[in-house]
Amino acid sequence: MLGLLLSTSLIAQEEPVRDTLPLADTTQLQTDSIEIDEDMLSDLRYLLDSLNIKKSFFSVDMGVGNRLFSVRNINFNAQQVTSNRISITPSVTYYHKSGFGISAMAFLSSFEGTPRFYQYAFSPSYDYLNNKKVSFGLSYAYYITREDLSVYATPFKHELYGYVRGRKGWLRPGFSMGWATGTYMDVKQLDTVIFGIPWRFVDTTLVGLQDFSMTFSAAHHIDFDDVFKKGDGFSIVPTVMLVTGAQNYAADSKTTLLSGTRLRRVTRRYESATTDKTGLRFQSLAASLSTTYFLDKLSLSAGYFISYYLPETDTPFTHIFSITAGLTF
Repeated sequence: MLGLLLSTSLIAQEEPVRDTLPLADTTQLQTDSIEIDEDMLSDLRYLLDSLNIKKSFFSVDMGVGNRLFSVRNINFNAQQVTSNRISITPSVTYYHKSGFGISAMAFLSSFEGTPRFYQYAFSPSYDYLNNKKVSFGLSYAYYITREDLSVYATPFKHELYGYVRGRKGWLRPGFSMGWATGTYMDVKQLDTVIFGIPWRFVDTTLVGLQDFSMTFSAAHHIDFDDVFKKGDGFSIVPTVMLVTGAQNYAADSKTTLLSGTRLRRVTRRYESATTDKTGLRFQSLAASLSTTYFLDKLSLSAGYFISYYLPETDTPFTHIFSITAGLTF
């Protein structure tokens, strides 16, 4: 009987099955309004989904958010100092039907009233979505930052990210791992006058860092079909997370003293090196809420992420939001 319903649905369908969008866990499928009970409709949708229709496509997206540095790992973003700065992130992505993809993203923000691109990212990836019970993926990201605006950009140069997520059940478990490495320069300057002689203290510190995170999550998916018109869809996904992580720091500092009326003569230089390892520890408790609306090739999504940092700190809470519009073709 399901076979007969499947044939009827495929013949009577007015619109083709919509391709899976980049951030969707499941394909949105449309069926005719056949008078059958919910259990049989569920089985029918499962059979339609098992046809595993695949297609390569491009995705063009425009996002707006606060302190968005990492392309994939929200936990790396949460470690940055919270700011009211807003960044605009245009991106383009190509997804091949085999699961491989590549994306390019730019980060735009306003500095002293002038909009400037301060960071770029390139990311090849692979996502396996053909299994009904589990999906997984792996990605690499390479970051390029402007030196004059590096204080606003991510300190990471290379980033690896992998995930595995359950796709069935009321509560879907997930696990992800992230690793990143990079360097940044911290320069501090102090001008003073001692006995009528001007002095300048310049402290330059080159910090190399590595960051590792593991995230355990549980998500609940709420999906609606035909919300405003036939063929559209709306998805709500609340998620809770427990994050563990470890950081390694290596700092090389140089302090230079300059004296004289024109500050041209270097009198003395001090150098020091320090290293620090936090070890693997529980890092934060977090929760997120993401909503997505689909209509043909258009997608509109909004996300909110809140994190409570477990080690003692003056600002334990981090809030990150993003709004993204996407078009696939």
